[in-house]
Amino acid sequence: KFNGDLNMASKGDIQATRSAAAAGASAIIAQPIRLRAISVASDGGGAGVLELTTTSNSGTTLLYLDVPSGDVYTLNFPEDGILFPKGIFCKTKTNVTAYTLFTDKYSGPGLTS
Repeated sequence: KFNGDLNMASKGDIQATRSAAAAGASAIIAQPIRLRAISVASDGGGAGVLELTTTSNSGTTLLYLDVPSGDVYTLNFPEDGILFPKGIFCKTKTNVTAYTLFTDKYSGPGLTS
């Protein structure tokens, strides 16, 4: 029986953050965050790599993606995604034009370091 609550299946808002940032000391997203999905665009110059870390660009690698040449690659993560407890940094970006991170809203509940 429908109880009238249209939000009963909702887990929360997501936010999209586009970046063309290469490896660097600056965080793409500085606070603790859950990565729910990612879309990566190849620059067509050959097979690409995108490596995302937490804490710093030399921190622990939490995501390493091989990106097909000339393609846009989108990956959705099951359940609660990947928690980046100290923010998201780019360690390696090769043959990638840009990428979009789909995360919990920055002010979302349940984020801990």
